[in-house]
Amino acid sequence: MEGFLRITLIGVCVLYINAQSYHEYGQIEACGDSDQEDFIVQFDDEQVAHIDFKEQKEIITLPDFAGQIEFPSLYEDAKKATSICRTIFDMLKEVYINSSEATEPPWSSVYPKSDSQLNVKNALICHVTGFFPPPVRVSWTKNNVNVTDESTLSRYYPNKDGTLNVFSRLSFIPEEGDIYSCSVEHKALQQPQTRMWDVEITEPSNGPLVFCGVGLALGLLGLATGVFFIAKGN
Repeated sequence: MEGFLRITLIGVCVLYINAQSYHEYGQIEACGDSDQEDFIVQFDDEQVAHIDFKEQKEIITLPDFAGQIEFPSLYEDAKKATSICRTIFDMLKEVYINSSEATEPPWSSVYPKSDSQLNVKNALICHVTGFFPPPVRVSWTKNNVNVTDESTLSRYYPNKDGTLNVFSRLSFIPEEGDIYSCSVEHKALQQPQTRMWDVEITEPSNGPLVFCGVGLALGLLGLATGVFFIAKGN
């Protein structure tokens, strides 16, 4: 549930040759929660050099036919730039950690894609909605055995109130007595929210057919009795 914070600083200089022609020279520095730092030099959207901080040197990435270009003190400049990046990152991280971000807990439901029939392939849908911020973690079990690896998770969809919703799908073949569960984890929940679904196949009832048959038999008996009395009266 923990996030990963990373910032990128971009500086661009534009050299105009005339009103229709110009070149862009830029430097990109990136730093974050990991120890990895990046420093890249670009010219007109092409990378021309980057810094290998482990080897403590600059790497020129232009092809041989482009000729040699020298960047005096590029490695020292990169160290200063990434130091500034790290300072800004620490300030932003402190603000982010101490900020009181509003959270909304999710509400989930589980249902089959279509009417369940024994031994006929189907899919269970776990709909998670009304939460903020992302992400949520959705896990599945079948008879208390984790089957999350067999499921899929959709992208996040926005709701009109600013919250989000997402769908997780698990393909399955209904077998009598199987029990499935969908558990949702979110930073606004103190414990996972779990919904259960068990396979219950209701066979079509013969009751209406029997009732109709009995009614038809009684009707025919009444008709025969009426004909008998009419004939006797005549």
